[in-house]
Amino acid sequence: MPRSAPLRRATFEEFLALEASSPERHELVEGLVFALAGGTDIHNRLVARLLLKLLPKAEEKGCEAFAEGVLLKVGEAAYYPDLFVTCEETLNGAPFKETACLVVEVLSPGTEAIDRGEKLLRYRELPGLQAYALVAQEARRVEIYRRLPDGGWRYEVVEKGQAELPCIGAVLDLEELYRGLPLRKVT
Repeated sequence: MPRSAPLRRATFEEFLALEASSPERHELVEGLVFALAGGTDIHNRLVARLLLKLLPKAEEKGCEAFAEGVLLKVGEAAYYPDLFVTCEETLNGAPFKETACLVVEVLSPGTEAIDRGEKLLRYRELPGLQAYALVAQEARRVEIYRRLPDGGWRYEVVEKGQAELPCIGAVLDLEELYRGLPLRKVT
């Protein structure tokens, strides 16, 4: 599904001022401000489980993990990833970060095309990004784009067992991640 119509044009500084005073969240892409859609209870549960798993590993490595409420500035765009880890920027009260070694998006019907297209291309521009993971809501599946030593990317799909996430050495157990969630039957 494509993005809804932009709400307005804004510089990055104008966008930050808008975010500071708005009860809704927005993203900035090429100088255009877009409203964010709300999530579901399943989406929220997956993000919470991911944060509970990744935050302790991030802290062990001297890194920080953020879920949904901190902007990630990528070139001329600013997004609210479902979850990201940075090892280069400390807590300082800032509303945005500019580095990430791991970005995770939980797929939903309204944002899946953007997560797989626009955001995949944008996040790969981050020099320190080691992996971009897409977590399905309706089926037990984690897709991971990994940066290779030569700068290329490898795509992998994990549907059972464990998914290893670089940067902080985290391992996601898919059975644990999806426990109790209503999943569609894969035929």
